[in-house]
Amino acid sequence: MDPLSELYRLRNDFVVIGLTGRLGSGCTTVAELLTTKNFEDCSFPLPKSSDFLSNEERKYRIVYNYLHENWSNWKFVLVRPSDIIVSFLFKHELNSIKKYLNDTFPEKDSEVQGVIDYINDDFESLKYFVQKVFDQSSTSSNYRNTLDLDAAYDVFIIDNKLADFSNKLKIKLAELSNKSKPSLFQVFGNNLRKSGNVLNDQNFDPANCYAISEVSNQLIKAIRKNSGKKAWVVIDSIRNSLEALYFKERFSAFYLFGINTENKTRIERLTKLYSQQDAEALDIEYTNLSSEEKFYEQDIKSCIQVADIHLYNPQDEQPGIRYQVLKKQLVRYLSLIKQPGIITPTPEERNMQIAYTAKYNSGCISRQVGAVITDQSFSLKSVGWNNTAEGQTPCLLRNVTDLINDTDSTAFSDHEKGDDVKGILKETYKDFRTGTFNGRNISFCFKEVHNCIDGHKNQVHTRSLHAEENAMLQIAKYGGEGLKNGYLFTTASPCELCSKKAYQLGIKKIFYIDPYPGIAEKQILRSGQDNHKPELVLFNGAIGRAYHQLFEPFMAYKDELKILTKYDYDNAISSINKDKVLDDLRAMKEKIEKRIRSIEDAETDN
Repeated sequence: MDPLSELYRLRNDFVVIGLTGRLGSGCTTVAELLTTKNFEDCSFPLPKSSDFLSNEERKYRIVYNYLHENWSNWKFVLVRPSDIIVSFLFKHELNSIKKYLNDTFPEKDSEVQGVIDYINDDFESLKYFVQKVFDQSSTSSNYRNTLDLDAAYDVFIIDNKLADFSNKLKIKLAELSNKSKPSLFQVFGNNLRKSGNVLNDQNFDPANCYAISEVSNQLIKAIRKNSGKKAWVVIDSIRNSLEALYFKERFSAFYLFGINTENKTRIERLTKLYSQQDAEALDIEYTNLSSEEKFYEQDIKSCIQVADIHLYNPQDEQPGIRYQVLKKQLVRYLSLIKQPGIITPTPEERNMQIAYTAKYNSGCISRQVGAVITDQSFSLKSVGWNNTAEGQTPCLLRNVTDLINDTDSTAFSDHEKGDDVKGILKETYKDFRTGTFNGRNISFCFKEVHNCIDGHKNQVHTRSLHAEENAMLQIAKYGGEGLKNGYLFTTASPCELCSKKAYQLGIKKIFYIDPYPGIAEKQILRSGQDNHKPELVLFNGAIGRAYHQLFEPFMAYKDELKILTKYDYDNAISSINKDKVLDDLRAMKEKIEKRIRSIEDAETDN
C-alpha cells in the first residue's frame, strides 16, 4: 500500500460535517453541493493559471486542482434532523397529533382537519417501516442509542419516502402556523430535546437534550456499516449548540460549518419564499434564551459562535452565476480537511485565530470575546479580551460566600458590600450547600443583580471592559503607533460604544463573526462621511481546533513529495557527481591514449 494513503487513511475514511446558520443563509445549498456526484456539476469557479495577482490566487489553484482530482473518492451522505424529528411523530397515532394541533390552534379546526386528511395515507403507509427502526428497543429507556441499523439505513438513507413526507408536512404545517411564533417543526424539535416527546413541552429532562444527536449518531453508524466502515456525512442542519458539542466530543473528524450572510441579503432571499412580514417574523429563531432553554430550544446564535469553519454566502454579484464566493470557500476547506497543510491560512484567519485564542483569558461568566487590532498589512498591534480593569478581580474568580461572609474584601466593591446587593445575594443563596454545585466556584454576575434591583436592563453596569475596547486601550496604555486605517478583528461584533471608539480611531475594516443585537451598524458605522465609515466584513475561515486540524500537516510537505516522486536529491546529486567523475576519467583516458599514439608515431618516423 502507498505509505501516504495509509497515513491519511483515517482522515479519508471518516468525516462528519455539520451545517448551521440562520434561515436563508445557505445551509441547504451547501448540503446540495456536498452531495453532488460529479465535480463538474458543482460549477466551482475556475482558478487562474497565470498572471496571478496574489498568493491567494495561487492557493486557490492548488486546492481546486486537488479537489478536482479527489472528488470522486468522497461520497457525502445526507442526514437531516428534520426527518429524525418527524420519525418521532410516528410514535403517536394520528388522533393524538390532531388533538395537539387543535389545542395549539383552537381557532383553526377545519385547517387542522385538512392537514390530517392530507397526510393520512402517507402517515399510515410509513408508520410500520419507521416504527421498525425503533422496535428492537421499544422497552428500553435508551432506545435512541439502540436502533435497528439496517432498518434505519433503509428508511432514513436509501428510501426517500420519509424525506418526501417531511417536506410535505413542513409545507402544510407552515400554512397552519402563526408566523409570529416559531414554526411547528421548531416546536417539535424543542419538545423532543426537552421531554423526549415531540408533542409534550412539559417535564424538562436534560437527558433528552441529545435526542436528535443520538439518533443522528445511530444513522452514522448505519452508514458506516453499509459502506465498509467508510463514511463522509453531512448533517443539515444543527440548530442547538449542545448538539454540536455532542459531535465534537464524539468525533475528532467533526467540523461545524457556520454559514453566514448579511441580514439584508438573508431577508431578500426569504422574501422570494415568504412575504416581507413573514420573512422578518422568522427571526424569532435568534432570540435570547434562559439558561434552561439553552438545553432544548433552537439556539442559532450559539451554534454560529462555536462553529469551526465560517463560510460567507453573500448576494450573487453576477446574474446567472450563483454562489461563487461560497463555492470557492468550499473548495478550500474540503481540500484542507482531506490534505491538511496543503495551503497556509489567510491573514484574516491568522488574526481571527489570535482573537479566538485570546478570548479564553476572559473572566466574564456570561460570554468570552477576543479582539485583535492590526495595521493595513495585517501586522499585529494589540490583543484584547473582555475582562475587568487591571487590579480588579474577574467574576469567574469571585465567590459569593466570600462577599456574604466578608472573607475577600479586595474582590468586591463598596457598592456590592452594601445592603442592596449583599442582601439579595444572601436571600438567593440562603439554602446554599457546597455539595449542590459539585465543587464549582459560585460566582455571580453583578450586572444581572444590579439590573434586577433597578428593574431594567442596562449594559453600562457590566464590570468588564469589552474586548475591542481593551485592545484599543492597550495601545494607549503601553504606547504604540496610531490605529488610523487599521483593522479590527472581533470574535463577536462591536457594540454601540466600541463602534464609536473604532470610528473615532479611524479603523478601516472591522472583521466580525456574529452581529451584535443592537443598532451599532445602522446608527454609528453607517453614519457620516464615506471616507470615515469603517467597512464591516463578515469573517470567513477556520478558527479554534479546526485551525490546527486543517493547517498542521501530517508530515513535512517535502517528505511527502519525496515519497510520491521516489526522488532523492542526495542520491541524484551523487549520481550526477559519479557521472561527472566517469566523464573526467574517460576524457583523461582519451588524452593519455592520444599522447601515447603521438609518441609512437614520432618513434616510427625516427
